[in-house]
Amino acid sequence: MKLDQLNVLRAVVETGSVKAAAERLNRTQPAISQALKALEFQTGTELFDRSGYRLELTPVGKRVYLQSLRVLTEAEDLGQLIHHFEKGQEETITIAVDAIADLNALTPVLCKLQTGFPETRVVLRPEVLSGAIEAVKTGTAAIAISPMSSVMLEEEGFDYIPLGTSTLRNVTSPSLWAEMDNPKRLADLRRFHQVIASDSGQAGGLFDREIGVQKGQRRWYVSDLQTKKHLLIAGLGWGRLPEHMIAEELKQGRLCEIDLPHTHLAFDVTIYAFRQSKPIVRAVAALLWKEFEAHAM
Repeated sequence: MKLDQLNVLRAVVETGSVKAAAERLNRTQPAISQALKALEFQTGTELFDRSGYRLELTPVGKRVYLQSLRVLTEAEDLGQLIHHFEKGQEETITIAVDAIADLNALTPVLCKLQTGFPETRVVLRPEVLSGAIEAVKTGTAAIAISPMSSVMLEEEGFDYIPLGTSTLRNVTSPSLWAEMDNPKRLADLRRFHQVIASDSGQAGGLFDREIGVQKGQRRWYVSDLQTKKHLLIAGLGWGRLPEHMIAEELKQGRLCEIDLPHTHLAFDVTIYAFRQSKPIVRAVAALLWKEFEAHAM
């Protein structure tokens, strides 16, 4: 059984006749008929009911046809993969992106990637905290964009580029802020729920201090920052979010910043692009890294 025969089968089913299939494939009608007969000989049964004006699949023919579609799809995917390898390009590249990172800064790089390698499938994998590190370590992602310390990245043996900073602010809804009644210290917030985005990796509470988790605090745990923002706007607690995510909500008065007299809650984190040291780099990953170097702070 050859791919050419399966391709003929697909054309005949989709067009409804040998003549139309021949025209689609730019072949002669006898060549199409011969390919079908060879396929029926190999399967040991007729694949088409030829009693009517239009060729109709027999029950066995339907099963063979459906299976042939899977085979042809896999063959086409394999052909595309070989094509990418021949050109030194990745068929798919995955970038792990921490929710704190501002995607607006990533957009120009992605635009150049789309222009240079339009056939490459780009996957942006959302991560929180150590999830980005694990994605790079396991090879799930070629590159990660995430807030990290340079010390930690060096300990992991990663290549890294600082891309910029992101300001994190502790916010809540105006109604909950009024209920807090002008808190003076962090301990005054303990009777209210703190909304926390869970680490998508396996680091557990390793980053609790960095993300401002307070001990003895009532907590809500969510999987992403958009859900966290939704809960904060709804007045279900307080929490820390990157400034770029809440600028409009602060301006509109849907959120307000928690301001304590003697505690500076807002702080900046550095966003890095990082990858495994001395990776096997193909064209797409190389372009990405070059663009990140050009945008380094």
